[in-house]
Amino acid sequence: MVSGNDVILQIPLPHAKIIFKFHLVKQSTYYLFLFIGLFLVGISDSFAQRIIVKDSAQSRVIQGDSLNKSQDLQTTVYYSASDSTILDAANQVVYLYGKAKVKYGEIVLEANYIRLDWETNEVFAKGTYDSTTHKMDGLPVFTQGGDKYDSDEIRYNFKSKRAAIKGIVTQQGEGYVQGKTVKKDEEENLYIRNAIYTTCNLSHPHFHINASKIKVVGKKEIISGPFHFELNDIPLPIGLPFGFFPYSQPKEAGKSGILFPTYGEEPTGRGFYLREGGYYWAASENIGIRFTGQIYSKGGWGLGANSQYNKRYRYNGSFNFAFNRNSNGAEFNPTKRTDFSLQWSHSPRSLGNSSFSASVNVASNSFNQFNTFSTQQYLTNTIGSSVQYTKNIGQIVRSGVSLRINQNTTTRVFDAGTEFNFGLNQFQPFKRKNSISDRFMDQFRLGLDFSGSISLTNQVSDPFTRYEFDVFPRASNSQRGTVQRPFLPTTAGELPPGVIPVNASTIPMLWEKAQTKFQYSVPLSLPNIKLTPYINLTPGVSLAGNMFTRSYKYTYMPIDSTVRIDTVGGLPKFNSQLSFSASMNTRVYGTARFNKGRLEAIRHTAVPSISLSYAPDVSDPSLGYFQDVRINNRKFINAEGVEQIGDIRRISSFDPRTLSYGGATGAVSFGIQNTLEAKLKTKSDTATKQSEKINLIDNFGINGSYNFLAKEFPLSNLSFTANSRVREFDVNIGGSIDPYLYVQDKAFFDMGRRTNDLMFGKGEGLGRLQGLNLSIGRRFAPSKTKEKISKEGSESQLRQINRNLDDYVDWNIPWTFSFSYQFSYNRMGLAAAQKIAGLTFQGELSLSEKWKLSVSSGYDFKFNGLTYTNMSVHRDLHCWEMNFNWTPIASPFYGRASNYSFDLRVKSSLLQDLKLSRRRSFYDKGGF
Repeated sequence: MVSGNDVILQIPLPHAKIIFKFHLVKQSTYYLFLFIGLFLVGISDSFAQRIIVKDSAQSRVIQGDSLNKSQDLQTTVYYSASDSTILDAANQVVYLYGKAKVKYGEIVLEANYIRLDWETNEVFAKGTYDSTTHKMDGLPVFTQGGDKYDSDEIRYNFKSKRAAIKGIVTQQGEGYVQGKTVKKDEEENLYIRNAIYTTCNLSHPHFHINASKIKVVGKKEIISGPFHFELNDIPLPIGLPFGFFPYSQPKEAGKSGILFPTYGEEPTGRGFYLREGGYYWAASENIGIRFTGQIYSKGGWGLGANSQYNKRYRYNGSFNFAFNRNSNGAEFNPTKRTDFSLQWSHSPRSLGNSSFSASVNVASNSFNQFNTFSTQQYLTNTIGSSVQYTKNIGQIVRSGVSLRINQNTTTRVFDAGTEFNFGLNQFQPFKRKNSISDRFMDQFRLGLDFSGSISLTNQVSDPFTRYEFDVFPRASNSQRGTVQRPFLPTTAGELPPGVIPVNASTIPMLWEKAQTKFQYSVPLSLPNIKLTPYINLTPGVSLAGNMFTRSYKYTYMPIDSTVRIDTVGGLPKFNSQLSFSASMNTRVYGTARFNKGRLEAIRHTAVPSISLSYAPDVSDPSLGYFQDVRINNRKFINAEGVEQIGDIRRISSFDPRTLSYGGATGAVSFGIQNTLEAKLKTKSDTATKQSEKINLIDNFGINGSYNFLAKEFPLSNLSFTANSRVREFDVNIGGSIDPYLYVQDKAFFDMGRRTNDLMFGKGEGLGRLQGLNLSIGRRFAPSKTKEKISKEGSESQLRQINRNLDDYVDWNIPWTFSFSYQFSYNRMGLAAAQKIAGLTFQGELSLSEKWKLSVSSGYDFKFNGLTYTNMSVHRDLHCWEMNFNWTPIASPFYGRASNYSFDLRVKSSLLQDLKLSRRRSFYDKGGF
């Protein structure tokens, strides 16, 4: 049969037809092959026939429709060879030479030499010897589905689906199996003799498990007979009578199994230990749970549970719980401590108009200091938790409920509560439907905000100065007026004055002192008024109020000149406030041009803003919202020229921290934000741009307010902020200035008494610097390419790396260094200023391609000592990795002052327990 320049030759066989396709070079060649074909068809089958095809591009075997014997193939066999194909028609054998390939269903076999036997339905493959390199070339590669087997020789039966293999190398999960002789059955199980198992991907691995027999059971696990461990071809005295290695295939739920513990010693702490041992339970494809425990030789123990869960396109989260019962094991008066930690994070994908999220972090006060090796957790003294649920109805109605818990592990103050809110987004009540343009009335907008909260705290009293008056009894507050030294507990159970422990016995007291509060506001936005083409006036009206279930009564104690605070229950109390506001803002530009030097111009942008507000007087004691309370025994002549004994403060009946100086509020708030930019000529004449722009000051702002109706202190403190980037140094400044004059007064201790006189009016300057915060920082690193390029990995993996460069260890960057200098200044009146200054820095250095050194530390200029210091060394050992972490200085006051850890482990998570670990901690009161 002829088609164009091709010849197709069909040869009938007992069970199949062989079809050859040839490309004609010349017409004479066509007739020659045609004659040979007719001759072969007519001769007897008993005559031995051999057909040799040179440089065949492809040959194909197709099953006939009449095949019905049990030994027949069930699908089409495709085969090809780059060198030659030899057909032995009598024996029904095909020989393939040179990059031969056979495909049968999902089975693909490639080798330099392949023999197909149609009588027995077998295929045999091996490599060929290269006399030039003296090596075997084109060794067989057998692929079935997602499994791939490299071997020296392979014999496979298409009917029984069994195989005999020599010198196999195959990947199973994260591990690699090698063996000298292998049998494969129809259920895809492998029976391997003289085998090794490793997670190193080298042909000669750095380490392996050597076993006389290994069975690979389907796609589930690897079972081994007696085995021993070899490291760099050195047999180690580590072995077991049998082994079980589960592995996970893609899209499977994972495998449950035992977690081996780590071991070590805390010589001055809890003694010898076994930690993080337990069981991992693969509950489903979406969730896995680790159950772990720990035990110490001096009587301590602990339990924990950790879970990661994820459902694609729906939600993901994590859960972690730890409970530790620690003991120092002392024979007499042993010290025992109970610590716990609960962490839960849930991040859903919002569905429709509702969403739920959670971030829960609850722990005992001493958990981070005694039970964690994480630097971030160790330095954390504030723990916060929150759970939120929001629901929106249409485009106007919104609602939500939340639960919060805040905890300070240093001061031991615990604050918890729940909040809920309901509101209406601002809408236009007068706007007509389907109207195209807005009328004046259409610009009116009305909204509603209603919220409530229930809060409780274990700080039942506050003897130290958070108020502007001394709290009864005076004995616990003799240092009022000075900045108090932070509370630093000497024992795990010590609490500051006024704070009670949180346990079953104190819950009734905490609930009794809980505060329930409801708030509402009705904002009304009025139409904008255009005063000038560049200035808009935005007026507004708001009605707001509160309801409290608890109030306070204040009683002056003349004996020690303090104020006693008593809690009053009874019916709910209400207060309300009507306020009016108006705001204006604009933007002003100014440019100064220069004709000499590189500097071409400096541009100044100012954004001034001003707002007016008015609220009637609700502080009159007759309304019950505030109380006039005497706070001291000071004698002085008041503004009316009459001698007065004791200063009077008007204190809120619902919050002792809220003061009012009486009268209505008519205030003007003002502020200005500034930016400063410079335009410079480029240094190079060949530059694409003739000039460049740099920011001199990114932002500099001043804010304050003045209450025209206030009887005392109408001017507020002036606050200022500034930030800029100077030669790649990030500079941030913030602070406040008190404009009023302070005078010496024994009743106010070192702080002095604040008068109603402005310092500017007395020739004392603009004001007194009350607070200042300054930070300067910079990061140094060599230039790096914007995008990582590598021959290893897929395109999707490279895209993932380039999108998250900070999440990966970059061995191409030889070093990085960053520092931050921080200075804080605080002064209350005439009292001595409190100054804190510190320098923190961290750096990384790649000693070579595989070595990484990291250091983080700091210096406290007030105490003249180093702050928390940590050093780590990471070594990449191909299939192994080494990590060394050392914290020579940890806490300046209590807890772990030094610790180190050393880990040498296999990278693969499958053999994560194949490791060498060493940890040690030291507990004392020394150091900075």
